[in-house]
Amino acid sequence: MNATEERLDIGADVIGSAGDKVGTVAYAVINPPELHMTDFVVSTGHLLGRDVVVPVNKVDRLEDGKVYLSIDKDELEKLPDYVEVHFQQPPAAWAPAPGFLYPAQSVLWPADAYYPDPASVTVNAPKGSVGISQGMEVESSDGHKIGTVKGLDAGEGDVTDLIVKEGFLFTHDVHIAADLVDRVDDGRVILKVSKDEVASRALES
Repeated sequence: MNATEERLDIGADVIGSAGDKVGTVAYAVINPPELHMTDFVVSTGHLLGRDVVVPVNKVDRLEDGKVYLSIDKDELEKLPDYVEVHFQQPPAAWAPAPGFLYPAQSVLWPADAYYPDPASVTVNAPKGSVGISQGMEVESSDGHKIGTVKGLDAGEGDVTDLIVKEGFLFTHDVHIAADLVDRVDDGRVILKVSKDEVASRALES
């Protein structure tokens, strides 16, 4: 990704190197406390049917509200899932209902039947990193909801501002400097400053 500061809207279209849309941005993967962006999570929809972790070094540029990759669909397909869930197999004595021919590995389990617990869940993101997604709540240090995340401004791989959507505290989208972020915790972005301080320090988008 180039060194100029760019705006990234969560939900932005992601374009492969062949010029075709390959998905949308589901998350920005951020490494606190410096809010360094390490990866994007791309929701591929029907194209691949999964969420894929894309390192920022696979991003060619951010332009016109879109993310342009330096890789194509085939290379994207080789990247890991954001979350891999490995299920235990059913008991050896279990058999499908008469008339159905399918292997146990392909079964979708009904609620009143034997249900396989996940044997392991792997999140393919750097240790200690967090995902920032569209609609994530932004909260002041004194416990007030400020708004929700709409996007990010990023320069040289570091997030410089959060873009907070209009409609709660603000009547327009605003930029909140990254150095006002205390932590990302329990699905929320927690700021270091109070509601009143946020109102005075936020910049109109």
